[in-house]
Amino acid sequence: MTDVLIVGAGPTGLALAARLHDLGVRVRIIDKHDSVLELTKSAALHARTLEHLRDLGAAEAVLAEGQRVDVLTLRTGRRDRIAVDFRTLADTSFPFMVDIPQARTEHLLIDGLAERGLEVERGTECTGVEQHADGVRATVASDGRVRTLEARWLVGCDGSRSTVRRLLGIERTGAPYADDWVLCDAEADWPLPRNEMTFSGDTEGIFGVFPLPGERRYRLAYTATPGVEPSLADAQRCMARTGIDGTIRSVDQFWTFSLAHMQAVRYRDGRVLLAGDAGHVHTPFGGQGLNLGIGDAMNLAWRLAAVVSGTDSRLLDGYQDERHPVAAEVIAFTHRGAQAMLLRGDPRRHLRDAALSVLQSSDRARRALARRFSQLDHHYRRAAGNGGRAGGLVGGDRLPDLEFFDGLAQRTRRLHDLLAPDRHTLLLTDAGRSDGLTVPDSCAVRLITPDWARARDAHGVPTALDRGRSAARLYGSAYLVRPDRHVARIGSPSDLASALAPLGARGEVG
Repeated sequence: MTDVLIVGAGPTGLALAARLHDLGVRVRIIDKHDSVLELTKSAALHARTLEHLRDLGAAEAVLAEGQRVDVLTLRTGRRDRIAVDFRTLADTSFPFMVDIPQARTEHLLIDGLAERGLEVERGTECTGVEQHADGVRATVASDGRVRTLEARWLVGCDGSRSTVRRLLGIERTGAPYADDWVLCDAEADWPLPRNEMTFSGDTEGIFGVFPLPGERRYRLAYTATPGVEPSLADAQRCMARTGIDGTIRSVDQFWTFSLAHMQAVRYRDGRVLLAGDAGHVHTPFGGQGLNLGIGDAMNLAWRLAAVVSGTDSRLLDGYQDERHPVAAEVIAFTHRGAQAMLLRGDPRRHLRDAALSVLQSSDRARRALARRFSQLDHHYRRAAGNGGRAGGLVGGDRLPDLEFFDGLAQRTRRLHDLLAPDRHTLLLTDAGRSDGLTVPDSCAVRLITPDWARARDAHGVPTALDRGRSAARLYGSAYLVRPDRHVARIGSPSDLASALAPLGARGEVG
């Protein structure tokens, strides 16, 4: 019996498989398709997802192959209204987006699985799910025969038409959109800089242009013309509505999608969970979907690993508590954005244009939008088990990936590099002595301090010397940081002792 069976080998399932393997979990991943679908789907990878891909060992390949995008521009009525500049993101190694076709992201993740000794079991379709006290029995069809696979847990990562969700009888709330969308990859002459992505809205619909790797390569995403089959001529006509003088030279293939804003009412049914599009779908506004699914995977993986190792399975309830509200917020945000861009002849479009102009005039507002699109501001402040507050951080927030010069290593580092990759980290600062503090073996201890004497006397605790006080906002507290880089608890070292207790067997610091 395997520990976790993953149904669906899209980006969410692949990321989950890699992360579970790295956390010591026995995992199998199946997919009904014989190969990666070379479809025109998602393209945008945001900063938070690039951080996750770094933890999976895939970021370097993505950066080498993808197209960097620094600016997202929203246009209405043939005029620029607001430019969201991701270069304002100061607390990440990735102050930008990367555009890369989803199929290439999947291939790179599959390459990573192969390096781990894992492979996707292709042509294997899940047709039944039966739960029992100790696990899940999945009925699968492959090579013309039916068999069963046993696992302690099963995760449905099988897309918006999820078979797993249907078999569980989990309902969704929300509704479909009246507009169909057309996606295509094209060769085009486009006069705007290739570090810029644009969404244009006019009285007929939306037209989005994403620069892709390769000379004059672009992903085009636009609302379909009612009653008209997609064609190069129709795409050119829709592009002309943007007010930007571009020319589409050729198109690989057109894909028409019916979209919706919908969410599963729950992500867990006993020993079966949902992740990615199986749990939530929305418009392509802002390129949020793939990123949201990988965020699900990283949140779920450490929880499953802990439960497989013997932690109370109620830890998995936190997945629903944390990721369901985040997805609901993204669905609402993308719905509002798409609806605002699709006002067409509605008189309220003038109010929209005025509001966008006000936002453009505010540096603070544009920085906030950059954080929202990048998903760096996703937090779990209201979820049970997270708590404490210090330096603008609240329990449940992502730990900022601050840059500092380490006087011990004699080089510039990032705060996330100081954390353990495969377990919780107790991050100590100058918040009092920690001698005698007991921590579980499953929790690493790290220290960052501007005090050279304390750094010298760290008693074997991996330490960074921050003489420039670049991490000053953190000083005065200790932080229990989860494997997904979110802060569980904030307080003094002694305050965090009770939070450490459920994590496993104990050892002593100092």
